[in-house]
Amino acid sequence: MQTFVPFFCRWLHRVALALWLGGLIAIGALVAPTAFHIIPHNPALAGAVVGGSLRLFNVLCLACGALMIIADGLLLAMGQARRATALGCIALTLLLLALTGYLGWSLFPAMDAAQAQNQMSLFDQLHHRYERLSGLQLPLLLLLAAAATARDSA
Repeated sequence: MQTFVPFFCRWLHRVALALWLGGLIAIGALVAPTAFHIIPHNPALAGAVVGGSLRLFNVLCLACGALMIIADGLLLAMGQARRATALGCIALTLLLLALTGYLGWSLFPAMDAAQAQNQMSLFDQLHHRYERLSGLQLPLLLLLAAAATARDSA
């Protein structure tokens, strides 16, 4: 039992990180371009497909982040990880969760409202901000993967 819990925590962290990272790449590199390619005559419909995917993905990200924090916390509490690297993983995960929360609960609803009110210049500004901020997720997730590797090398 003493070796199973740390093993499970590391496995859980890796799976959650893989889901978050893989989902980010899948939506950005596959879903969005495909939707706008298949439905070029109706960008609103293509945007609805991508937007619906992102709404579901935000929930997945929040769940993955929570699982990673729990896993890191357990590893830290059991003395199975170096304190600095485990705390670094937790801090990066909290930063990613804050970014995901802002994108999903603040910026995305503002984009929806601007589009519903046909304020397309505001929508374009918000969309550009969304793209820039969501683009931060990939390097942060890769940094988290490196930190988790360092944590597991303890």
